Amino acid sequence: MSKNVRKIVIIVVIMCLLGISAFFLGVGIKTDKQEALYSYVATKEADYQVLLKENNFYDENILPSDKYYASKSIDKYLLKFEYDFKTKNIEEIEYKYNITAQLVGKVSNNEQEKEIWTKDYILLEEKKNKINEQEFQIKENVDINYDFYNNLAREYEENYGITIDAVLKVKFNILYDIKIQDKNRGEVEKNINREDRGDTIELDIALTNSVSNVEKNYEKVSKKEEYSKNNADIYYVISIINIIIALAIIVINRKKKTPEEKYKRKIKYIMKNYSELIVTVSNEPSVENYNVMKIDMLEDLIDLAEQNRTNVIHYEKIKDKQNKFYVYVDKFVYVYQM
Repeated sequence: MSKNVRKIVIIVVIMCLLGISAFFLGVGIKTDKQEALYSYVATKEADYQVLLKENNFYDENILPSDKYYASKSIDKYLLKFEYDFKTKNIEEIEYKYNITAQLVGKVSNNEQEKEIWTKDYILLEEKKNKINEQEFQIKENVDINYDFYNNLAREYEENYGITIDAVLKVKFNILYDIKIQDKNRGEVEKNINREDRGDTIELDIALTNSVSNVEKNYEKVSKKEEYSKNNADIYYVISIINIIIALAIIVINRKKKTPEEKYKRKIKYIMKNYSELIVTVSNEPSVENYNVMKIDMLEDLIDLAEQNRTNVIHYEKIKDKQNKFYVYVDKFVYVYQM
């Protein structure tokens, strides 16, 4: 194979490899796009009113929320929970919910509150439902008999001689499973991890104090988006492999020189580095009447010329194949041949 044909073949191979690499890179980028599998927004709301015992101090027997109340005046807390769930790309939703309460007693220890007693209650038994719609809404009410829980907490204090800060944590708990359609892999069923598919609306009612209040302990809005991501790594790997092969071919061919190329490179190096000493002639120098001494290393010839303050005569006998270098000193001629 001639030198020119070889170069053309190498160029064609490299172009093909880079073309294949670009193709698979484009496929990978196109495949690597994320698409929304589903999303949802859940809006949570809780409110309450305070039903008072018969008394001579209030004109009304029901007080609105977000105030402080005399504990002895409270008959019941009337709690209202509302949960609004809206989705996209979800085909089926199965949800369940209940309302629980936990009476928690705390004591102070080194300026930190530690739980010392808890007691759990179920205020609303679990309810379930399954829908093929994009949203659902739950509304539930529950009445809290304040005296019942407050008296129990005070009884604990009296029995054990411990002063506690008591609170009744009322929780509206929602759990759900969803069925989605993955556009990239066909219809599949996907369950979100339990910690991600649940919501809680919590109201904390203060007990054992002369004054009671309610703290809302929840985020009003929760959002989630789930994306599909196709595995495009194989396309990137193929693309990178082709690029590496193309670069390897380039590097190997840059390093792999023909004897002619190596010869030219060496001559070029000599002429560049010793240009001040070398004189190139077009006719072969005469060695008659001189004692001819062959030199094995060009460096020795250069040293000889420098010591005798003379030039090195260069003659290219056969183009790109044979070059001779001469140094004349008295009746001697020193010759280095490449």
